[in-house]
Amino acid sequence: MTETVILETRETKRSYGPLWLALSVVMLGLPFLGRQRIILTNERITLTQGFWTKSRDDIEIFRIRDVVVKQSLYHRLVGIGDIVVKAMEGRSEETHVLRGIADPVRVSEAIRGVWNRTARPAGPATTLD
Repeated sequence: MTETVILETRETKRSYGPLWLALSVVMLGLPFLGRQRIILTNERITLTQGFWTKSRDDIEIFRIRDVVVKQSLYHRLVGIGDIVVKAMEGRSEETHVLRGIADPVRVSEAIRGVWNRTARPAGPATTLD
């Protein structure tokens, strides 16, 4: 099965708030160049961030255990939020934060939909007696 892109989004400029907006104008917009980029495929979530130093983190869909949306009052007013993805890596739990995502509920539902299609077993549920 080939990997297909389902959703691609970036951290919005609105997530920086009024103070960061003023500072970014002074700094010629450099903070906006290193925004987080999120790509959701049918196999993984790829997080890329940084301007001077790039970092890339892959979260395999089958390792996801929970997806949480967090929105402060300011974030609700401007229509953005953070998505916290909890995944298992071996025996330890990892937490990944997707910051400043526009329409975070839609994005979290897209992640949940991919997880349901990919990681959950198909067919009728079985019980062990």
